[in-house]
Amino acid sequence: MFDGYDSCSEDTSSSSSSDESEEEVAPLPSSLPIIKNNGQVYTYPDGKSGMATCEMCGMVGVRDAFYSKTKRFCSVSCSRSYSSNSKKASILARLQGKPPTKKAKVLQKQPLVAKLAAYAQYQATLQNQAKTKAAVPVEGFSWGNYINSNSFTAAPVTCFKHAPMGTCWGDIAEGVRVEVPNTDCSLPTKVFWIAGIVKLAGYNALLRYEGFENDSSLDFWCNICGSDIHPVGWCATSGKPLVPPRTIQHKYTNWKAFLVKRLTGAKTLPPDFSQKVSESMQYPFKTSMRVEVVDKTHLCRTRVAVVESVIGGRLRLVYEESEDKTDDFWCHMYSPLIHHIGWSRSIGHRFKRSDITKKQDGHFDAPPHLFMKVSSV
Repeated sequence: MFDGYDSCSEDTSSSSSSDESEEEVAPLPSSLPIIKNNGQVYTYPDGKSGMATCEMCGMVGVRDAFYSKTKRFCSVSCSRSYSSNSKKASILARLQGKPPTKKAKVLQKQPLVAKLAAYAQYQATLQNQAKTKAAVPVEGFSWGNYINSNSFTAAPVTCFKHAPMGTCWGDIAEGVRVEVPNTDCSLPTKVFWIAGIVKLAGYNALLRYEGFENDSSLDFWCNICGSDIHPVGWCATSGKPLVPPRTIQHKYTNWKAFLVKRLTGAKTLPPDFSQKVSESMQYPFKTSMRVEVVDKTHLCRTRVAVVESVIGGRLRLVYEESEDKTDDFWCHMYSPLIHHIGWSRSIGHRFKRSDITKKQDGHFDAPPHLFMKVSSV
């Protein structure tokens, strides 16, 4: 802090020797320190208060004579140099794999060898991180385990009219019997057995093989809309064998009589259930269709997006200007947030023009009749 100070005796002697004026300069009191800043001489009654140190060059001077409101630099050039070097320091910190601080330290000029070494270290860090991520196994999420462990009750499919099978799910309930693959069997061929729905959670059902009564050891979750789930009687018409699970084969000698007794008066899936599932999965929106959708960064305007995928009536829309296809937006096909190409211009809504002047190969505009009409208020 005292590197910029000069003693009174030294300054007075030098000033008297170099002063060309005829008038003599009155000597300053020894109690007042002399501070030189940018060629000007200042005195301050207190040697500490009102002082400042330049954060770029380290020069000490009177705070009031420093540049900018914060009084952090002695001149404009130091302020600009500090700002430029702070950005460089932040970039170097990222190359070295370190998180940049809010106020990056001033970067000293480093030789090219040091920069190359830092970049090589950064590349090695990235490779190690990639190997570590690849070694970690990814565990899938199980809705069945989640619902069982927390004793939750899932909302039925009938609550969601816009979802697949939402309008024709009333026939599915607990106690309905179905024919499913028998996993408790040592036969080399695929065989089936009858199971009853114990619990429903959306499209998933907890099934229990017929004959296990209150034994839940082999209960399993499956999607009722799956291709291996069939109504009772499907095996007879398709020529597939019905084989009881190995765990309970010894319980009954006449399994045919057992099934007749158990299935009399029981409910099963509608005969056209698989057809309804197939029809409910047919969507008018196709991939590569172009639409106008709300801009998620500026909700008061729309922009062009392309349908990337369709899952259960939900559309993954990728904004047309996204090169890596990561700038996306999810919405339902009946959402009022999407419109046909030209909708914004027709009603005078704000629209972000695309930088892509020519429509890309394979992309085509979605027809206007696919979109829900917004009800007038």
